[in-house]
Amino acid sequence: MNTVKSQPELQVRGLILKDLLRENVPWLLVIVSGLVFSLLFPEFFTIRNITNIFRNAALVGIVAIGMTYVMISGAFDLSVGAVLGLATVITIKMQPTSLGSALLAVAVALGSGILVGIMNGLVVGQMRTNSIVTTIGTMYVVLGITLVYAQGQHVWVENMYKPLEFIGRGILGDFPAPIFIFLFIAVIGHLILGLTRFGRYLYATGGNPVTAALSGINIDWLRIMAYVFSGFCAAVGGVMIAARTQNVDPSFGLGQEMDVLTCVLLGGVSLYGGRGTVTGTVAGVLLLFMITNAMTLSGIPYEMQLIVKGALLVSVVAVNVIWQKRG
Repeated sequence: MNTVKSQPELQVRGLILKDLLRENVPWLLVIVSGLVFSLLFPEFFTIRNITNIFRNAALVGIVAIGMTYVMISGAFDLSVGAVLGLATVITIKMQPTSLGSALLAVAVALGSGILVGIMNGLVVGQMRTNSIVTTIGTMYVVLGITLVYAQGQHVWVENMYKPLEFIGRGILGDFPAPIFIFLFIAVIGHLILGLTRFGRYLYATGGNPVTAALSGINIDWLRIMAYVFSGFCAAVGGVMIAARTQNVDPSFGLGQEMDVLTCVLLGGVSLYGGRGTVTGTVAGVLLLFMITNAMTLSGIPYEMQLIVKGALLVSVVAVNVIWQKRG
């Protein structure tokens, strides 16, 4: 009798162990990669290099957190790179050299990201259009608006308002300020997904939208909010890049969405929705930037780095599909 009872218990424990292992694979890869790169490149595991990795990862990581929400809901947002570029150009071109102009520039930049998120959410959420095609279209619309606004010219600002400059270049203790902003948004994003009704409904919507709708969940509203959050995060990343570089080419955001997508998929977010975590995305971001940094230290040309990133994205997609088929 005890043997009969123990069999289901063993199966349940096996499933729990499998889920725990699967959810922590990104962090295991981060640890293993860090050890390997440290052995291959002595300069990899230095304070200066690690700080540089985290600083660069923070700027893209914030955008990846927003995309995590959209993909968990069962959709995609390929317009984040263009929104990132638009927010950066707006922040710089509005010449934030005083408190008033800085507040206005940040407000307009964040507002533009939220507006794009609302537009994507309404079209994808309520009209039920294909999210990939829709957000690619949005990407080109936003890129065109950015180029028109910047008149196709490189934009820059001199003597940026110091508190605004701090969020891109500042140091808190021994660490760059962008790292703390990234961690703050990651913690908030993690808590919302794990502890709120909105988070539970978002997973339900991505896992099975038909069942979620029949259960009374407003999946249209949930996806709109996910897109709004994604647009907001992309705009925050743009403001931080503007504060750090203070000059940029208006087309630089084009292609950034691929890095963001790679980070999210490396972090274990499902292509089909309903599965993923913010902590996993954080690991995916660190992993991609560790690999990129290692390639730079090894002297691999930028063109070859693009090939490696592309191959990595294809590989992650293939693994994602295999996992989904195996349940």
